[in-house]
Amino acid sequence: MTRRNTLSTTKQKQLDRLKRFRDRLRGLITRVKPPRPTPPAPETRAPPIETQWLAPATDERSVDALPVEPSVPVMPDATPSPAPQPASPLISAQTFEGSARSENGATSPWLLLPPERNFRLYVPAHARDQQALPLVVMIHGCKETADEFAQGTRMNAIADREGFAVLYPDQASFANMRRCWNWFEPNTAAGFGECAIILEMIREAFKLTSIDSQRVYVAGMSSGAALAGLLGYHHPDVFAAVAVHSGLPPMNPPSAAAALSAMEKGVRVDAEMLADAYWNTHAVLPPTLLVVHGDADSRVTEKNATSMTKLWEKLFESAPQAHPLVREDKDVPSTETARSYAQIDWLNAGRIVIRGVRIHGLAHAWSGGDPAFAYNDAKGPDASAMIWRFFERQSR
Repeated sequence: MTRRNTLSTTKQKQLDRLKRFRDRLRGLITRVKPPRPTPPAPETRAPPIETQWLAPATDERSVDALPVEPSVPVMPDATPSPAPQPASPLISAQTFEGSARSENGATSPWLLLPPERNFRLYVPAHARDQQALPLVVMIHGCKETADEFAQGTRMNAIADREGFAVLYPDQASFANMRRCWNWFEPNTAAGFGECAIILEMIREAFKLTSIDSQRVYVAGMSSGAALAGLLGYHHPDVFAAVAVHSGLPPMNPPSAAAALSAMEKGVRVDAEMLADAYWNTHAVLPPTLLVVHGDADSRVTEKNATSMTKLWEKLFESAPQAHPLVREDKDVPSTETARSYAQIDWLNAGRIVIRGVRIHGLAHAWSGGDPAFAYNDAKGPDASAMIWRFFERQSR
């Protein structure tokens, strides 16, 4: 009984102390600020209504866009001077992300893979009234992503300087565990499959920004280069030029087993048969071709580069009213930052239609790329700059 009374007394003392503290706190508040019938408001009052518009803007407009009262009144009879014409407003660089699917995009019917892939579209800063932009489609290789390929090749920096858009298709891991493009798959090898999906990506790019349809180009690395070659062969009405870096030519018949053998030993191209098939289907010249390959590439033999240029030679030589191709050879010496390379041009009526570049000492990597990313070699020549110099002179 005594213990219970002691606890009650202690609890009562604590309650009394809390009550006294609360009363003291209320007294302090009363001395600092008079009580209000509503919950206490902060001591600082809101600025007068007429000055509230000077507060920092909460939307994306800059302060320069806000109205400013003139410091000197304008006389009623004063003749206003003509306002200067503003310069063309710039559109800042943008990167769009999206996906595209095609009814013809099935790549392995027996696996029922979804005919859809993601892409990234880079549009550089440019004047609003500038003409439609050229488009460069950049297709990555195995074990890469679209974002890694963009950073490794530094193509966006060239796009900023030269003024063209860049489309980066992104292979899905469900379509290929190593993220290789399935250039060896029968539907794709016939111009459908993943070729059809990338064509849909290009159509999406036309919806997102203004593109010059006469200046659409495609380039790729390794399996992406093989796919770029197929796009140029099957869809010459879309592409003005093709660049194949460390890639392979079309195979007949295509298969995964044949692709593995071709990487090591080279593709045996029946150029005459492929040329006949091309001209039985198309009535336009093939897009111009740039082939870049390293002679130290142990993953994809440079024999494939030779086969690719020979196929394109046959395409031009088999054209109706064809002109004989003229070959020009050139050796470019090495520098402190770039390897030496051999360059061969094939000219049709004075115009370069095929260029082969054999870089001495380059392995299976993008020449002049960012070595922080796989399959990039820091030492030049800069393949991205080389590709754009070749592309910029081409138009359908």
